[in-house]
Amino acid sequence: LWVAAAAAGPQLGFEGHSAFLFGAGDLPADTVLNLPWVSHTEPVNALSIPTWAIHFSSVFEFLFAMSLIWDFAETTGNEKWKGLTWGMLPLHASGIAACTYHFFYNPSSLQFLVSTQAGLTLLGNITVAIAAYRIAVSNGWTLSELNPFPKSNTSPEGLVIDEAAAVPLKITEAKESTAILAAKLTALTLATSYAVKYGELGIDLPFTANGAAGVAMVIGIPAITGVQYYLKSKEEGGEMAFGFGGGGSGDGESALSMADVKKYGLAGTVAYVLTELAFWAVAFPVASTLFYNSVGHWPDVINDAGDRTAVLASVFAGANVARLLVPLRFGAALALAPWVDENLINRQKA
Repeated sequence: LWVAAAAAGPQLGFEGHSAFLFGAGDLPADTVLNLPWVSHTEPVNALSIPTWAIHFSSVFEFLFAMSLIWDFAETTGNEKWKGLTWGMLPLHASGIAACTYHFFYNPSSLQFLVSTQAGLTLLGNITVAIAAYRIAVSNGWTLSELNPFPKSNTSPEGLVIDEAAAVPLKITEAKESTAILAAKLTALTLATSYAVKYGELGIDLPFTANGAAGVAMVIGIPAITGVQYYLKSKEEGGEMAFGFGGGGSGDGESALSMADVKKYGLAGTVAYVLTELAFWAVAFPVASTLFYNSVGHWPDVINDAGDRTAVLASVFAGANVARLLVPLRFGAALALAPWVDENLINRQKA
């Protein structure tokens, strides 16, 4: 029926911005033009209210889920669940990237936002997988359980999780009922959809395809969420980022830090510097390649300010994302330190 309706729509008088669902899908064109703040005509490829609602409901659902998971960590006393909230942050940024691209009416010059969304989705899938692994390990799970052919069905290794099920659940009263959460999600989704769709008709920014503004939106909005959880972590004394220093419940667990690198002396410091240089050595080529795949030409960072801004913004975004993986960078430096000591430091002394 939907396919038939879409095919027959133009014959029935339904055009790109015809009002439907009594204005819930799109307001009548005359009503939109009579709004006091409107100074632009909506492009033909503008998203409808239901389409905007799909995008914004996804964004708000992630924010709600991140908050609920954080509260679950507080209830259970397992700080590793907070790592899942942090792991969802790149996926939240991915949703913002999609909304930003549509905010500017999908211009080809901002195609790099689509690639950015894909990259953030990949990164988010990785960070969420790491968070899930840390939660599983904190609950007694081991990699040996992935073996589809265990030696024995009664092996003690398989009883760890069963014993965890015997631990009494700690139950706390929910801050808000499911009905209230659903109502808030619906209200936020619809209000934001209408505000963006018709509010942006009163400003010039969406019609200028400003790459710098787009990057600022993709970085800035998730950054606000990240700062809120950072301050919350600091206030509660919980974990603020991913730690790779073990799989315990979080009590007294120490993640990799610069102090571990310094234990290797000069070799550790040199190894850390080399890992940082390696990041910056690949950052510009990667950013330039993403730009080429999105726009269709290599960036002219000397003569074109727009190209230069887009490439530098990509490098800046990559540098901020890399901060989420600081323990992993320390781990790379520690792995490299023995080689540096043997092949650079000691050889130089000889």
